[in-house]
Amino acid sequence: MAKMIPPHCDDKAPNSERRVFDLLRNDPATADWVVLHSLNLARSGKRPYGEVDFVVLVPGGGVFCIEVKGGRVACKDGIWTTTNASGWTDDLKRSPFKQANDAMWAVRDALEKRLENSADFQKVAFGYAVIFSNIVMPPLEPGVEPWEVIDCDGLETPISAHVLRMAKNQRARFHLRSSPAEPQPVLLKQLRDALRPDFDRVIACSSELRESERKLLSLTEEQYHILDLVAENPRCLFEGAAGTGKTLLALEYARRCAAAGQRVLLVCFNKLLGEWLATELGASESNGKATAGRFYKCLREVIVASPGCAEFAEAEQRASGDSLFDDVYPFYGQLALDDAAKKYDVVVVDEAQDLVRRPVLDVLNAWLLGGLSDGHWAFFGDFHRQAIYGTKSDGDPHEMLRAMCPFVARANLTQNCRNTRRIGEETALLSGFTSPPYRMGQVEGLAVDYMEYDDSASQRTALVKVLMRLANEPGVDAGEVILLSRHRFENSVAGTLNDVADFRVRSVERPAAGVTRVPVFVFATVQAFKGMESKIVVLCDVDDVESDESRSLLYVGMSRARSLLVVLLHKRTKPAMKEAFKRQMTELWGANV
Repeated sequence: MAKMIPPHCDDKAPNSERRVFDLLRNDPATADWVVLHSLNLARSGKRPYGEVDFVVLVPGGGVFCIEVKGGRVACKDGIWTTTNASGWTDDLKRSPFKQANDAMWAVRDALEKRLENSADFQKVAFGYAVIFSNIVMPPLEPGVEPWEVIDCDGLETPISAHVLRMAKNQRARFHLRSSPAEPQPVLLKQLRDALRPDFDRVIACSSELRESERKLLSLTEEQYHILDLVAENPRCLFEGAAGTGKTLLALEYARRCAAAGQRVLLVCFNKLLGEWLATELGASESNGKATAGRFYKCLREVIVASPGCAEFAEAEQRASGDSLFDDVYPFYGQLALDDAAKKYDVVVVDEAQDLVRRPVLDVLNAWLLGGLSDGHWAFFGDFHRQAIYGTKSDGDPHEMLRAMCPFVARANLTQNCRNTRRIGEETALLSGFTSPPYRMGQVEGLAVDYMEYDDSASQRTALVKVLMRLANEPGVDAGEVILLSRHRFENSVAGTLNDVADFRVRSVERPAAGVTRVPVFVFATVQAFKGMESKIVVLCDVDDVESDESRSLLYVGMSRARSLLVVLLHKRTKPAMKEAFKRQMTELWGANV
């Protein structure tokens, strides 16, 4: 079986090319051949060649370009035409023989430039052939030899015999008598490697990332409907899995309310997300009507500006553990919020699963005009897999909300609009879902890259390899990459990379150093990056995918990636990984993708 590049024929390729592809691949005599299919040659100016159907590299034979013409072929007054099975006729700019000959010389010129220092290159025979897959041999043009044509009858015999006959005749034509005949294996590999950059249609990683990002940007129809629902109902609870656009919708709703002249409070639990929301909302034209940030930070600012500031400061210093957030902040917050002037017309809560607790709800009830029972608010959350902070539970969050507000409009976000299809599906699989928690998006994207390690040293080696690849990838900026781990920086593999000269890694908690000579990648814990997203995510230190806590962290970490995800997995996770991917074949899973 020949080495086919690419290994599979495109389903959209003409039937004639697919037939020739199979003949070349499956002929026993082509076992050590290399065949490049349907590969584009870089143009130069207005030169009339651009694509070669097949370039065949034959050990000891040469390099041969094959042009395939299927269907009916005709020539009248020097104009060649082809007619397919549907009766569609196309004019050809050149005869098939001229086209194949031009392609041969183009390939030879390209190779000669790349292998100019190879003395053996001049001993390689070059040739061309035209295959008419559905007709008998047409009249030949002057200068075209019969062995440069294969018709429908010729395809009934092994295709290797035709190519080898062409090789023999070409070597005789150009008096190539080297022994052994070139190309030998070393030169054959050089020829193949030299042709790939000009001919291979594989899209560059950066190009694929740009295309994925472009498609993921727009709001889905479902999201437009959700915003309409918020506008029509004063109190709404929206639930959705990671990647279903909760943060985007919360931000957009806050913007719209501010633009309508309402005073809006947009809060979350996470510090990084709070800072990002404040920046995004501050950059919009909210006319000073909107406040955004981490809930406890915003609340503390209100308390510090209140008459009870001094007493609060003493209580804050005395408090320890959970009592600061469960007792001190809520108590002094509600005292400070007795001033009606500080109340908001609308409250929007993102990542609500981290904030729907009795002390927080009591504060929001005091902070909102009309309170939670009669005021305007919208909560966005995932109450199943993203509650990872270990905050104390006060009971069922839905029951708590119903106790404070009996009438709430509820809706589920089901369309994954953040992640590519591959990232979304594999996140759900490895996180233990029996069926996808969302409808997959239509952006296929790049495959998730899993890299195995078995100890600290091998994981460090793998991570260096990944970051070097990203640092050298054209069109990829280090600022588009986030390194995530369940461990803090000093306990993560990322914290061991301070001696690498080609790039730097800094914790998100440290300020940026300004302009640097080498790329700088940013690290954050999964917990700190919750609610955020990045074009590229490298998830490190994954040594458990079976416990509930590990699956929750894996779910949050993997789902942060929009277009490219790299996961460093300990080899002990391999059995659990196999079991997870078995679910992909179940009827329940397939019915929900």
